[in-house]
Amino acid sequence: MTEAEVEALNAEASVLMKRGIAFLDEPRREAAIDALHCFDEALEIRRRVPEDHSPFQGYLLAACLLNRADALVRMNDVGPIAAAIGSYDEGISVLRGLPLAEDTRYPRRLALGLQNRALALQARGRESDTELATASYGEALAVLDEDGSRAIEDLPYLRAVVWLNLANLHTARGSDEAHATARDAARHALDAVAGLETGEANAAAAGLQARHLLCRLCAHTLSQAADEEMPDEVHEATDAVDDGLNLVRSWEQRGVPHFRPLAYDLFRFGARVYARYQPQFLDEFIADNMNAATSSQDYIDSPEMSMAAHEARLLIPRENV
Repeated sequence: MTEAEVEALNAEASVLMKRGIAFLDEPRREAAIDALHCFDEALEIRRRVPEDHSPFQGYLLAACLLNRADALVRMNDVGPIAAAIGSYDEGISVLRGLPLAEDTRYPRRLALGLQNRALALQARGRESDTELATASYGEALAVLDEDGSRAIEDLPYLRAVVWLNLANLHTARGSDEAHATARDAARHALDAVAGLETGEANAAAAGLQARHLLCRLCAHTLSQAADEEMPDEVHEATDAVDDGLNLVRSWEQRGVPHFRPLAYDLFRFGARVYARYQPQFLDEFIADNMNAATSSQDYIDSPEMSMAAHEARLLIPRENV
């Protein structure tokens, strides 16, 4: 096969790939089916190129397989999810055969494939899939830790997302041991984006989600604690809430309102923790978060924030009012 023939096939497949990706951005229920048709056609075309043509050709083939798997997962049914896992496995196998250190796109796509395979295993929901998903997340992190991955532009964010998904997996298991593992994973997610959250919106989103998860885990522990105790989780919870809300306010000052849903939850949770364990700080907590000068007037005046502040004020001890 000549280079001109290879280029022609890749160009034809690329059109189909872009069309399929566009379908995946649509909200229609049928969009995943339309995307799958595009990816299947692109896959058939790219399989015509000899496997040993070049590493980049292998990358293109793997991209077809992984996008095909993503479309199958969107169908959210047992059969398609099983097919998706098979497609992930094949794409991952192709990527593992590439010289990962030669092009940052190779390890990046491999890590994402391993992560998405783990998500598909979780979606399938078999008992044995939990361990398989855990292993797949671990493999994704191992790929991101390799020397060839250091130049990946969004490496910290990718690490944080994998750690977050691993934390969510362990949170869903429900046991105290699993929750402890989930908290460690959420902390790793925070460490991954440390120093980046005030300048990169994606890093901020990952950090806020990690704090939100830590608060959920702390809430579970605090709900089981005796009233007279001051558990260690109180300090972890208030630190997560305060740091998270400070971050939200800094983005609000720059006209970025995307983090409000997480902020409302953090504010409500923080108010209840302060009211129960450190009521002397509750009034200050409310005042700090309802100050438009350090956030935005639109944020302070939003119905959700106004209601959360009203609920928080009702928790202030009467002697402090």
